[in-house]
Amino acid sequence: MADFRRWFTALAVLALMVGAASAQVGTATGGLPGSSAGALACVATAAGTPELRPEGFTELAGDIIISCTGGPPQAAGTAINTTNIVVYMVPGVPITSRLIGSPSGSSEALLIIDEAGSSLLGGAPGYGPTAPQSLCTVAQEQAIPSPCAAVVGLSGGYEVAVTAGGTTAAPNVYQGKIGDFGANSVAFYNVPVLPPATTGVSRIFRITNVRVPVPQAAGSGGISIGGSLQALVSASPSQVLPVSQTQINIGIVGPQMTAAVKPVTTAFKQCVPTTSGTPALTSNLIFTEGFATAFKTRVVPGGATGAGNTLYAAEGTNTATTGTNQNIPGGLYANFANNSESGFIYPPLTTTTSGGTTYTAGLADFGTRLKAVFTNIPAGLTLYVSTTSKAQPTGFVPGGTSVLPYAVLVATNSGEATPDGTSFATTSGAPYLSTTPLGSDGLVAYPLAQTAGGSATAVWEVTNANPASTDVLTFSVYVAYSATSSTTTNPYGLPITDLPLGANVNNVQLSLAPEPGGGTFSTSNAASPGTNIIPRFIIANPNQQGRFTTINLCQTTLLYPFVTGASGFDTGIAIANTSADPFGTTNQQGSCNLYAYGVTVATAGNTPYAPTSNKPQVPGCDSLANPLPGTNCFAIVPAGQVMSVMASAVLTNFQGYVIAVCNFQLAHGYAAVTDLGLRNLWSSYLALELSNGGVGSPRSLGGGSGIENLVH
Repeated sequence: MADFRRWFTALAVLALMVGAASAQVGTATGGLPGSSAGALACVATAAGTPELRPEGFTELAGDIIISCTGGPPQAAGTAINTTNIVVYMVPGVPITSRLIGSPSGSSEALLIIDEAGSSLLGGAPGYGPTAPQSLCTVAQEQAIPSPCAAVVGLSGGYEVAVTAGGTTAAPNVYQGKIGDFGANSVAFYNVPVLPPATTGVSRIFRITNVRVPVPQAAGSGGISIGGSLQALVSASPSQVLPVSQTQINIGIVGPQMTAAVKPVTTAFKQCVPTTSGTPALTSNLIFTEGFATAFKTRVVPGGATGAGNTLYAAEGTNTATTGTNQNIPGGLYANFANNSESGFIYPPLTTTTSGGTTYTAGLADFGTRLKAVFTNIPAGLTLYVSTTSKAQPTGFVPGGTSVLPYAVLVATNSGEATPDGTSFATTSGAPYLSTTPLGSDGLVAYPLAQTAGGSATAVWEVTNANPASTDVLTFSVYVAYSATSSTTTNPYGLPITDLPLGANVNNVQLSLAPEPGGGTFSTSNAASPGTNIIPRFIIANPNQQGRFTTINLCQTTLLYPFVTGASGFDTGIAIANTSADPFGTTNQQGSCNLYAYGVTVATAGNTPYAPTSNKPQVPGCDSLANPLPGTNCFAIVPAGQVMSVMASAVLTNFQGYVIAVCNFQLAHGYAAVTDLGLRNLWSSYLALELSNGGVGSPRSLGGGSGIENLVH
């Protein structure tokens, strides 16, 4: 696998060399000094047309190449004519490249002359591709006189650009300024254009590190899936750089990422704790990239030395990046470039925020990050996620040159990125280095801290990806709840009492991360100096979610269709706990809460007797300390016993139906209606068992159908 990635890097350089062989970049391949190549002619083309993610705010457009040949010879010492080059995005989406330096709008977008620093081809030493990269900032470009001014020099009889009054190569990396001609524009000022003049010589201008927002959201314009991003190139004065074919395709929007929650364990039981110390696997979170290069590493593997590809770094760190191909113009277009969040990394151009964070031109803050936001976590439940997408094969190095798709847990908290794009706090500590599997599927499980409202967040970062196939990354979710000290009320330890019913069940939302502003886009979320992280995304598909676990409450819900305690009648309500049986059932006990629905019978008429909240309508039924069978309400129904209560004692003048929710399994109900004193009338029936939405009684029919089921 390691050799596979290195071959791609070698092919990237080879491809560029082949493309330039017919016209030497900046120096001569043949012919004689001074041999005319005709009139100056320039053409703009795309160095690549990458697929762009429809969720991305900072998608890297393909590089733009302006290639020139011909032109009149220039006398040595002559000042080289300059032009202003402006690139517009079509459609008019704002450019979101990082802002660096001053004046306002100075950015990481760069124009590089003659592939400086690539050393791809021979020629005059120190010029063209062999020249060292030398920066001209926006402030210098616009200064009068410009310190970046260049004059014609000679090397081996050929014309080269040198510094004014000197013999060294002139600046060859020009910084772009965003916004002077609209938010969708980037301008490069006073760029020197030395006509190649000689036959076999070309002059190359490469524009790189242009980022754009793709989502069709408020304030961004957006590009639809399958649509293209184009660049319109303009030069002024145009006679200095006469560009033909000025509108080119520099990106196409690919499909969205898909994500799903796949249950692994059908259901747990509230009253049966998971094995102590072993989180139990409950579901898998599956993320599938929309196209082969949608999951990207922070930098090209093998393309940055030192700390450039450190996995667990916080935003803005690891800026000292040199390397073998990510700071080489044109060395990025052989699949690996499109599989990296970073662009052309240029260490000489940096910015440091007031908080001390330093950013480098072209260097992204993270690889692609995947996020899971868990909500409605039941009280008493500990939620875990796997620290990696799969077990590490022998010899595997996260962030290395393997194309095995892989991601690691990098952040956990309970909030979103803040509106200005502040990153998630990095989770630190031993879990990332641990080799001891805690999960039941052999992966390392990490517990998530949750808020009082029962929510938590996990963020994983892509460290390895395969640019030649559609990657699928799967993470495990585990739950644990154990018996603590038993009490009379909770003989099996702390119960999971807050498990929501119906629509408000536990849920996990899956998306790319981070998404500042909760996934919304506005111009304030566009290019901001050192505050907006790269990359960042929108939640493009809010339906990528699902239940992360199913825990059946140890409950039985009983319906008493007719209960009366009015007008000289009464109803005896009895509940039997049959968990004590000869079949080996685990004995359970718990309270039964009564919910009454009907009317209050009075001489002045009947008034509704209905719940105003989701609380028992019989005060004290769930809080009596020492219930006595047959005399009190149902605070505790011990295993193997029957308890009863008279409606007249707890539901004065009531007539209607009653639902009993018993916090144990195997409850059965019986009711007897009679006139007081058992003089004339007597009628009895068995209570019906109800479905409570699919997460209650194990006998439930599920699905929230509410179908009544007679179980005797």
